[in-house]
Amino acid sequence: MASCDRAARGAREDGSVLPPAGRGGGSTVAHAGRDLTMVPGFVEPHRVIPVTVDGPGNLARDRNPSGWIQVEDIRLGTGRDAATRAGIPREGRTPCRRRFRAGLRTLAGLLLLAPAAAGCASDPSEETARLRGDLAFARGDYEEALSEYRLSVLREDPGAGGLVRAAHAYIELGRVDEARVLYDQAIVADSSYVDQAVSDFVARARRELVNGDFFGAASAMEAASHFRPGVLARGLNLPLARHYRDSGEHLRAQALFLSALGERRGDPDLLFETALAHLEIGDCERALGFFDEFGSLVPRRKQETHTHVGTCAFQLAGELAEGTGEEGAAEEALVYLDLVLELGEPRMLQSRAWFAKAEILEGLGECAAAIAAYRMVQTSDPAGSGPLSRTALQRADEIRFGQGEGPC
Repeated sequence: MASCDRAARGAREDGSVLPPAGRGGGSTVAHAGRDLTMVPGFVEPHRVIPVTVDGPGNLARDRNPSGWIQVEDIRLGTGRDAATRAGIPREGRTPCRRRFRAGLRTLAGLLLLAPAAAGCASDPSEETARLRGDLAFARGDYEEALSEYRLSVLREDPGAGGLVRAAHAYIELGRVDEARVLYDQAIVADSSYVDQAVSDFVARARRELVNGDFFGAASAMEAASHFRPGVLARGLNLPLARHYRDSGEHLRAQALFLSALGERRGDPDLLFETALAHLEIGDCERALGFFDEFGSLVPRRKQETHTHVGTCAFQLAGELAEGTGEEGAAEEALVYLDLVLELGEPRMLQSRAWFAKAEILEGLGECAAAIAAYRMVQTSDPAGSGPLSRTALQRADEIRFGQGEGPC
């Protein structure tokens, strides 16, 4: 009976009355002498944005306890008589009837308070739009949240925080370009939002990959790189590297393959892909290093690299031959040409490799070796008697009969 009397009183000696808890599970608790109620809040990745409310009745539409934070409740002063405030029950009234009447009085007080509270705010429409956006975001209704945040931005400048709220909504909807524009504006006002922008876009890229949208993931990571150049995310490098490779953007693919290789250095398939990425951008010297490492890891598969290694070696020999004036360049070019000829791959380059070797040997004064190399051109030429073979035989005869130029 004593507990029923305490519930029927529902008031304190100072005359203020606690409004009833919301029907959706919002509970009222006491903390440091104040009454607090659990209400929905909007949580950013790196900060908690507090929510103020015009009254508990406005929160009845949101029922997501996992996203609630505590904010100070609104206290109502009522005109209860002294007997009721003192907890003395009136004669002729049952406890249930008293509780029912107390609830009606509290509800009437709330309805009367709402217009008064609205009149005290400097710009209640802007605050309401922002709050509505927070509540919609907490519910996962990002379209509605975006509409409210845009309304807040248009009616009164909410500062960098308001722009970030709208950017969050755009990111959740997959509209990366619009989010990037808003983050650009927010960072001008507060540069500390750079890290949050990067975090948001990287998180979006991960979600896009889970959904199988590689273009969306690439777009999100490019936006993250806009705010933090060179930013990389573990687990994203390899799928994005393959996406860029398949899209023909080999320079971007090469950088991401290197990053992925740093995570999985002992993966032979990844080594092979990284070597090919360097081959695509013309970096043959590094490609040869990766192909050699691949062959060391899986010797039985080394033959898979022969065509690529031969192509790279021939290209490097040509680059060195053009700079034969440099000391040691001719000898180094011969090393690469010997590698092409040793591998026998690619076959279509064999005759050209023999011809290039013969020219270098002739320039070094090694006449007999040059004649032998010129004669090999015809042997390795698929056409047998093509223009290159005829030229090689003519050069060999010039050296034999002393009609050539240079040391021979």
